[in-house]
Amino acid sequence: MTGFSERLRELRKRKKLKQRELAFLLGLSVSAISMYEREERKPTYDIVQKIADLFDVSVDYLLGRSENLFPTHEQNKSISTSECNSNITHSIVKEEQVKIPVLGSIRAGQPLEMIQEVNPEYELVDKSLVRSYDSFVLTVKGHSMIGDQIYDGDRVVVIRTPHFSAKDICVVAINDEEACLKRVKLQGDQCILSSSNPDIEPMIYPAKDVQVLGVVVEVRHRIHRSE
Repeated sequence: MTGFSERLRELRKRKKLKQRELAFLLGLSVSAISMYEREERKPTYDIVQKIADLFDVSVDYLLGRSENLFPTHEQNKSISTSECNSNITHSIVKEEQVKIPVLGSIRAGQPLEMIQEVNPEYELVDKSLVRSYDSFVLTVKGHSMIGDQIYDGDRVVVIRTPHFSAKDICVVAINDEEACLKRVKLQGDQCILSSSNPDIEPMIYPAKDVQVLGVVVEVRHRIHRSE
């Protein structure tokens, strides 16, 4: 039987959207969309409703429970939050959330002073996203990661880990005094910090002066942001 992951992929391709484009429209991370389509993560009720509204289909169709493509007023009200919580056979689950501290701002362009916890502010994040990692949230300043659709004013959820791949977007400390948001590539005793904005040149530092503080696992888009 066709399920949520297959229907999501089908609808996305029908609209000729890439995973990154769909993630932007939904205010989710690209990794979340990818995990939904691989059945590695289940969506919350609110996310299912948001996807159904975006594609103008019924919730039942999106979940693979009906072949009726178009929604009616009653169909999209047919699944209640309590039903989601009590019936684990549905594709919708109410994920446990945890409070993650917002440590301040980080530039996606040039480095700035080391991030500090300046305000007692928190955001709720799905526990399955950060798992057992120590985590934090940062507000992005600058435009150097716009190729990854990370814009000035967006927030990123970061897990603290020194382990990363070339595809990861990392929070990097330089000389224990500055931090920035970049992709990291080690080349001998040199470290190349790259942007996804073609107008910004890579930065090169001695590898001994660079420390990866964490890896971005989710981007939270702000509706009102500077361009």
